[in-house]
Amino acid sequence: MKRSIIIAAMAALANINASAQTETKNDSVDYNLNLGEVVVKSTAPKTKMKNDAMVTRIEGSVLESAGTAEEMLARVPGMMRMGGQIQVIGKGTPIYYINGRKVQDTEELKRLKSHDIREVEVINNPGAAYDASTRAVVRIKTRRLRGEGLSGRMDLSDAQALKSGNNNLSSSVNLNYRHAGVDIFGGATFQNDYLDNYSQRLEQNTYGTVNHTQTGTIESSEKFSRLHFNAGVNWQLDDDNFVGAKVERGVWIKNWHGFTMDEDILRNGVKEDHLRSVSDINSKNPNSFLVNAYYNGKIGSWGIDANVDYYSLCDKNSNHVAETAMSGSRTIESATENSSRMFAARLVADHRLWKGTLKFGGELTTVSRDNEYVINGVDISNRFSEVSEQNYAAFAEYGLMIPRAGMLTLGMRYEHVAFDFNNLSDPSASIDRCHDDFFPSISFVTRIGLTQLQLSYGVKTTRPSYRDLRSEVEYGSKYTLQTGNPLLKNEIRHTLDLSGRWRFLAFVANYLHIKDAIYDWTSPYDDNGVVMLGMVNFDRPIDVFSAFLVASPTIGVWTTSNTIGLQKQWLSFNLDDPREATGKREVRYDKPMFIFNSDNAFRLRNDWQIELNSEFYSKAHYRNAHLLQHYWNLTAAVQKSLLKDKSLVLRLSVSDIFNTARHDAILDLGNYTLEQSDIFGGQRGQYSFHRINLSVRYSFNATKSKYKGQGAGEDMKKRME
Repeated sequence: MKRSIIIAAMAALANINASAQTETKNDSVDYNLNLGEVVVKSTAPKTKMKNDAMVTRIEGSVLESAGTAEEMLARVPGMMRMGGQIQVIGKGTPIYYINGRKVQDTEELKRLKSHDIREVEVINNPGAAYDASTRAVVRIKTRRLRGEGLSGRMDLSDAQALKSGNNNLSSSVNLNYRHAGVDIFGGATFQNDYLDNYSQRLEQNTYGTVNHTQTGTIESSEKFSRLHFNAGVNWQLDDDNFVGAKVERGVWIKNWHGFTMDEDILRNGVKEDHLRSVSDINSKNPNSFLVNAYYNGKIGSWGIDANVDYYSLCDKNSNHVAETAMSGSRTIESATENSSRMFAARLVADHRLWKGTLKFGGELTTVSRDNEYVINGVDISNRFSEVSEQNYAAFAEYGLMIPRAGMLTLGMRYEHVAFDFNNLSDPSASIDRCHDDFFPSISFVTRIGLTQLQLSYGVKTTRPSYRDLRSEVEYGSKYTLQTGNPLLKNEIRHTLDLSGRWRFLAFVANYLHIKDAIYDWTSPYDDNGVVMLGMVNFDRPIDVFSAFLVASPTIGVWTTSNTIGLQKQWLSFNLDDPREATGKREVRYDKPMFIFNSDNAFRLRNDWQIELNSEFYSKAHYRNAHLLQHYWNLTAAVQKSLLKDKSLVLRLSVSDIFNTARHDAILDLGNYTLEQSDIFGGQRGQYSFHRINLSVRYSFNATKSKYKGQGAGEDMKKRME
């Protein structure tokens, strides 16, 4: 079980967190320099440049029929699916905003329907207004629907894997009542996942005075049910001023995971043991609670955005492990409880100054987290710890219009972070440290004829999650232990981006230089084949280059959007390997990945639509894993709109038709190697893309809430998970 989790974690990018950005009517670039936006007259998902973003129109395009927002985002130019996660090419997992509000729970992307989305903005190099840990931002803007009275939408979808017992059911109801500038809104979503004996193959080797091999399979089962509620009120005081409050609550009804591991243990090639480990994990939580209150508007010539947040997350689980080996049997019981609380306040102001716009603001975030880990049946100590962190941030950004040249934007962000890790079990291992950092950014936008161009540079950071900073040793199996690293340093990332657009073509190229990169690392723990899974900072910098080109023409009833891209990293290690005469071996991870995605739709008479979409990623080196085969996901769909107002939509799709959307991989760390099949398949909801999905959507008297809350303390919220 733990190995599967670690491989998924290894391949997934580090947790990325962001502060929300204020969106005012007088955006510094849009207000001063209109770069010739495109009026969409066809059904193609047109991509254009606007200010700091690549903007793709969803409303009226074939992408509005993709299903959920998550399914749609995988097909937005410049984005891709990797490891079960939607990523910005070359930047990793982004931070999401919906109408300026930070998405706290990425499950919301499954609850939001693509039909309700107007456009998507992809920002490859966020400026000073965003938290310094933000690598990329995706801003989702929903359709501007009008009307008064009661409106609502009901959705139901069910996806069944074709060759495994994996079923995903989702249903939601959302209501909104509007009268005289006041919106009262609320909704509920129910999700249920079922998984039965999903199998993955693995083999790991440790090399030392004795070579150990562990080879076998992991079978995963799951029962998962969750309810999510939201309710709030928004009051539009006038055309420019809004106030409101919102409450969100996530409740887990059922959260059970079962893992069965069968493996042979070989010592110098001779079978020494056979281990069968059955894990039964019951989670009473995590339950989450969020309250947000905001003001967004104008006071005189000043634009003001203020947000206050309270967020709590409680996570409790118990793990029962029954192990049977040739040497005997034993039972291990463990329990983990994490309780986190956060308060955040954020204030941003903007004002016209000389020939440009000055935007400045500050943010205060405080977090406290308690952790308990108790284990019986094995010689591992219980651990109790407390974490507190305060982040004080201030930023300023100035956008200046240069006549006949373009828009120059300069930004600077300052962050003071005080971190206190109190190890109650071993006070000598406690840590108290502070960071004072400046993060500059610069961007230039111009237009040459019909070509729009943007060049930007920025310095970012990636902070380890609180789980990564833990000190306790967790038990995985007789041969696998796992821990964190309280001494982890923050990553420092230098980014350089060039993007452009010409007619129906768009391109982006970016270069990334990373110092003190945070990676999962596995090493031999003793001479008996036991390994320790942990976290490290790399002592060598990593360079990553990526580029992609998007073409989105329309030919009659056929609309197509095609993305071709390249992603390459330069990463190498000089690692311990006793098999070499020198005791060292250089391991390189620099094989590039080629990307080709093609979305095709045919809009026919009587409101019928047929789609054929393809995602292709070549075998490559991805972080510190070698992906062993090409990934190809071919999806077909048919959709029909019913009733006079087209308020009832039926959609049937078959994804991964040829069952080729998977990645087997090898991890080579010198004196330790791991080969595993379908390394990303162990993530919840991603066990198999080879599935059939039926969805039904019905809307009535459509109106849209005018809620303008954007949230604060977003970096901390993500790290608490």
